[in-house]
Amino acid sequence: MSNRPNRSPFQEDIELQNQRISSRRNSDILNGISQFAIDDDDVNGDLGNPYFSRQTPANGSHIPLGADWSTLSWKQKLTIYFSQTRTKKRVFIVTVFFLIVWSILLLGFARAGNLKNTDEYLPEVGKGTDAYAGVGSSNDTHSSDGLKKMSLDEQRIGSYYAFHYSLNFVNVDDKDGYYIHDAGSYDALKKVDDSEFETKLYKTNTFEYKEEMYNFKLKELSKDGKRAIVVTNEQSLFRHSGYGIYWILEIESEALSPVHKVDKENVKTSFAAFSPNGNYVSFVEDNNLYVKDLKTNEVLQVTDDGNDNIFNGRPDWVYEEEVLADDKAVFWSQDETKVAYIKFDDTKVPEYDLEMFGDDTYPHVEKLKYPKPGYKNPVVSVHVYSIADKKSTVVDHSDSKLGDDFVVYDIAWITKDELLIKETDRVSKKIDVRLYNGADGSSKVIRSADSADYNGWYVNNGHFYVLPNGKGYIDTVVDNNFDHLGYFKTATTVVPEVLTNGEFDVIGGTLGYDANLDALYYIGATGGNAAQRQLYKIKLSEGAESVKSLTDDTQLGAYDVKVSTGGKYASISYRGPNLPNTKVVELSKMAEDKEYYKSVKPLQDNAKLQENLALYAVPTKKYITVTLDDETEISVQEVRPPNFDSSKKYSLLVSIYGGPGSQKINANFNYGFEEVVSSSLNTVVWYIEPRGTGSKGWKYKAYAKKNIGFWEPRDVVETTKKLIKENSYINADKTAIWGWSYGGFTTLKTLEFDAGSTFKYGMAVAPVTDWTLYDSIYTERYMDLPTDNENYKATAKISDYKKFKQVSRFLLMHGTGDDNVHIQNSMHLLDGFNLNGVENYDMRVFPDSNHNIAYHNANTIVYDQLYNWLQDAYSLKFIDMN
Repeated sequence: MSNRPNRSPFQEDIELQNQRISSRRNSDILNGISQFAIDDDDVNGDLGNPYFSRQTPANGSHIPLGADWSTLSWKQKLTIYFSQTRTKKRVFIVTVFFLIVWSILLLGFARAGNLKNTDEYLPEVGKGTDAYAGVGSSNDTHSSDGLKKMSLDEQRIGSYYAFHYSLNFVNVDDKDGYYIHDAGSYDALKKVDDSEFETKLYKTNTFEYKEEMYNFKLKELSKDGKRAIVVTNEQSLFRHSGYGIYWILEIESEALSPVHKVDKENVKTSFAAFSPNGNYVSFVEDNNLYVKDLKTNEVLQVTDDGNDNIFNGRPDWVYEEEVLADDKAVFWSQDETKVAYIKFDDTKVPEYDLEMFGDDTYPHVEKLKYPKPGYKNPVVSVHVYSIADKKSTVVDHSDSKLGDDFVVYDIAWITKDELLIKETDRVSKKIDVRLYNGADGSSKVIRSADSADYNGWYVNNGHFYVLPNGKGYIDTVVDNNFDHLGYFKTATTVVPEVLTNGEFDVIGGTLGYDANLDALYYIGATGGNAAQRQLYKIKLSEGAESVKSLTDDTQLGAYDVKVSTGGKYASISYRGPNLPNTKVVELSKMAEDKEYYKSVKPLQDNAKLQENLALYAVPTKKYITVTLDDETEISVQEVRPPNFDSSKKYSLLVSIYGGPGSQKINANFNYGFEEVVSSSLNTVVWYIEPRGTGSKGWKYKAYAKKNIGFWEPRDVVETTKKLIKENSYINADKTAIWGWSYGGFTTLKTLEFDAGSTFKYGMAVAPVTDWTLYDSIYTERYMDLPTDNENYKATAKISDYKKFKQVSRFLLMHGTGDDNVHIQNSMHLLDGFNLNGVENYDMRVFPDSNHNIAYHNANTIVYDQLYNWLQDAYSLKFIDMN
């Protein structure tokens, strides 16, 4: 790619993207607000996902494409109705008529003297019971220097939103540098190094099939670029999963044909995906796996035992949430002769009754297979289906010492016959890597590890990365208590060559590999700062001595990188701490000359955001390290309100998560709920990372092992006390802590431990209150079995209820439809409060909302309530109530 200062081949793309920002913003910002609260909720150190909502279509749109008319809301029906040409003509006539009537009425209204500017009514500010609270209800909307204070209202319309250009590379006919460009009304195939190249994949996404109209969404392009998989009638299920009707689109003719059944009343296909070379499509329907031969259109039924308890090729709830982070459990061999899949048997897994209220006279109950600590887990097995023989073989597991309820974390074909399977015991402590040989059916454990060696646990930090041309694979290994890249030259290699070293963690495994340059790329949390996310290159043949930084790791920075299939190009998104931008680079040029990256014109630079922020009183941020009495160093990010004056007193909000291996502090540019509070309520915010959190190596993470609920409150309280003592600008009577999900647990645990000494107020949203109530795989990974760990009762539960009486006041919120952290957690807590006479709290319940709390306007309400409740706390209104 040329670095001439002329028009970038991507500029026309980004201009189209920028035109669409305003239409996307509201839904993105709604999710974004939640993201700042629960952004650590992922499978690596997490509970829920702010982007997951059972009430939102999987396609991310507000109207499910091709949805059954009877299932649509009145708003969705209107949207479809007004999209029709005949309707538009009618609406035009009716609109003209009403404009004439309105003009006559307006004239009469004005003559009556009713068009006056009056301030006779001003709503009372700060009441927690306001129907719409919001920052916008406050009269104090400007700072002392005349700038506007930040507000939730402005945040929701995108005033502080940094746009991120999303670019997805595809490999067409083994040629690198192609990508799919979403132009809004169509998808197009484009090339990095040819600005003139564009192939529209379709003219319209609307089509008719058997006298029914459908609208599709692109899911995947085949390797030869001649076909695409598209989907209609999408319905969300859980975090990654859903249902839909899947179709094959012939790019040249634009002909569409269904992958399998078309039943709009009973959509049961979980996913559909191409095989490596695009000759087959694998899909799951009614929990059975199928393979369709695109040359003959023959559909092969791989399994026939799928039901409510047996899942073939798609994960059950706990595997989707905590292990695979995907809706698929299907793995094709490189030559397309075999397909491996996982079978999940949930027959003995207990059910949780999730009550949904809706609008019906009687509520209905959704039965969810949900294993809890100590209860039966799904029993899994790996199978390999032969396309030629049309039969499946179960991978033998007789030599395993992991137990019948072992966990399968990763699967990859290393060659056309060699399949690697990464397994752990139930509590994710002992790790085996198994090799299955598809040629002779043999299966054996080739290497093992024990996380007890570093007092840790196993969780995926990057998957097997298979190198081309039979060069072996890369896997994440623990070396000197840090996560590093290990090179395994063959499928049977036991001891790897450790490619990276030093006191930092590699994040997310291998990004990509360029076989022509022998260059491997990865992200490192380097420089002694867990917030760092820098891009590095290493030559596979030279190892650790060849490591080279491609981004400026002498400065704090966070980069999100996608490498093209062939490893030649990368989309590099700079996330902060300064204004974000995205650039597409040729990695070899970036490695040769650091000035090259600076010279590349960004696809988007958020210049308009910079102009907009100049109108607001924006908080400032700084990073602090606090040394505790036992010499432990705790990372803190401080957010200071505009026009900060250290001689004045400020209210304090501590924002916390604290889950094992998670991170709350990062270098990203963002302005979320906490920043709005800082700007508009003149508040200092501290983000605190207690012991057990991530990107500081295993010595730091290991504090969480078998110890959930112990170090989090102690570190938060001691850190806060030290900072208040060292800094005279905090009003000790106006101190609050808040968190969502695991952060809700940490909030409650801190209030329990502190008993009102340091924190006067607290807000917990969707909290775990007893870790025996959460799912087995996540909890046992850190806590082992309840029978083997007394800390389930001692520290991993809110139990000292009377301590809460000494807190000035606290707030609880939970959605009744939370499939992740069940409302049972809050019900147990409330019962404990009742038995111990605890009354100094407020409770808000959101009907049918899941962990995200977004159903029926709930996300707006939850943040309005949090803001107003906090405003009342800082105004000391709760003192009289108590």
